[in-house]
Amino acid sequence: MIAGHRPSIHGGVMATRPQVHPADTMNEYPPPVLSGGRRFLAEGDSWYTLGTLKGSRLSNLLFELGLSTRTQILNCAYPGDTLKHMVESVERSTFNRLLYLPRFEHKWDAILLSAGGNDFIDATATPLTDSEGKPTPAEQRILLRPDETASSTLTGPERYVSTAGWATLTRYLLQNFQAMAGRRDQGKNRGRPIFVHTYAKPTVRPSGVLPRDKGWLYPAFNNYGVPPDFWQPVCDHLFEQLRLFMLSLDQGSGSPNAIPKLHVFDSASMSGIKPAKPGEKGESGDWINEIHLTPKGYRKVGKEFGKMIEKVLGTYPPRS
Repeated sequence: MIAGHRPSIHGGVMATRPQVHPADTMNEYPPPVLSGGRRFLAEGDSWYTLGTLKGSRLSNLLFELGLSTRTQILNCAYPGDTLKHMVESVERSTFNRLLYLPRFEHKWDAILLSAGGNDFIDATATPLTDSEGKPTPAEQRILLRPDETASSTLTGPERYVSTAGWATLTRYLLQNFQAMAGRRDQGKNRGRPIFVHTYAKPTVRPSGVLPRDKGWLYPAFNNYGVPPDFWQPVCDHLFEQLRLFMLSLDQGSGSPNAIPKLHVFDSASMSGIKPAKPGEKGESGDWINEIHLTPKGYRKVGKEFGKMIEKVLGTYPPRS
C-alpha cells in the first residue's frame, strides 16, 4: 500500500504529501526505487503505522505530512511498537539495518521517529501485583494504588501518579533515544536530523480495538481505582509531563537531556485538535478511538509538522 503525491494548498503554498513505502517492500523484487527527491527513514508506533487498525479507516500521520519538496518515506513502523523494541531489535530490524549497519545502510535526508507514546501507555497498564502476587514496586508503576493515594497530602491529579515510576520511565526513554541517535552517528547518516513529535492529549473513554476494545487508559485508570472525576485531569497531567520530557530532547532546549540534531515537533500544543467526548465509543471529535487520531486529525498535525520539517531541513546541507 503506497500513498502517492497528492498536492494541496497550505496557506497559499503548494504542499505535497510524501510517497510512503512499507518496509516490507524492500524484500520484494524489484524493490521500490527511492531515487529522485528526498528520502526519509521512518520508525515508530501506531501514529506512523501503515494500514493501522482493523475496523478503522486508514489513519497515518506520515500520509498527511505537508511538504514542499517531493519526498519518499520508507516506513518501518509497527502498531503497538515500543522504543525499547526499536532499539533492541538490531540485526533483524529493517530500520536499524537501513540506518547504520554496513552493507545495508542507505543515506537519508532525515529520520522520523514516532516513539515514547506506546512505552508510556504500557507503563500505565503495569499490573498492581507480579506473577507471584507480590505488590509491584512504585518505581515500576506510573499510577499509585488506592492505599497509597489515601495517605497522600496532594489534592490534584499528582495524587494518583507515582513520582518514582515517572522517573524510571523518563530515564529509560532518555537512554533509548540516546541509543537511537548514537546508532545514527555510527554510519553514513551521521549528523542527519531526527524528527520526533509530542502526542496530542486524548480523552479517557472506553474506545479501542480488539484485543483492547475498552481502550488503553480507561481500563488502566479503572484497575488502579482512579476516581472518574479525576480520569481526565490525571490523563492531561501525564500527557503534559510526557510533552515536557519530549521537548527536553530537542537540541535547542537547553536541557541536559538535549540530543544533538534531534528536533521535536510539539503537536500536543496544537489548539485545533478537536477532543473526543467523554464516554463516547468509536470515532469522536478528531479521534478514531481513545489514543489514535482520525485521518482529519492527522491531517491537522501533518500540515504543521511538515512546515516544521521543511524549516529545519533548510538549515542542513543536502544529502551527499
